[in-house]
Amino acid sequence: MSDQDEPGEDDAARAFGSLQAEVATLRQAVEALPAIVEGATRATDYTPTLGAVVKVLTQVEARIVAIQDHPALKLTPEQHGRAIGRAGAEAFTEAARIMRDEADALKRERMHLAGIVGEARTKAEQRRWVMWISGVGVATGLALFLLFAVVARV
Repeated sequence: MSDQDEPGEDDAARAFGSLQAEVATLRQAVEALPAIVEGATRATDYTPTLGAVVKVLTQVEARIVAIQDHPALKLTPEQHGRAIGRAGAEAFTEAARIMRDEADALKRERMHLAGIVGEARTKAEQRRWVMWISGVGVATGLALFLLFAVVARV
């Protein structure tokens, strides 16, 4: 019997050792459980995030109020049309004034250039008159010289 008792005791001892290890592992798990449960159930603090959202919403609200109070939103479509028409007319008037000013400037330049060309013609005419009168003077001088020479011989 002792042969049969010994193997049974070994099995029982091994089973008891396994049970001890399993109970130790279970104890560690149970001891860690409150910390895990506390971490999982702890409420997240959303205060910084909500503060940032409130700040952005306040800025958006201020912008919306500014847009809402803009005079353009209070105008009717007819008033918008008249305002656009006035703006177009003013732009056209300004463009026409600029074109008139440029045309006047071109006219003044053209008159200035005509004066310069007329002055050049006058100088050429003066030169021709001087040459013609010089030629007439030389011819008259030669004729008088010959006349005096003939009268002096006589």
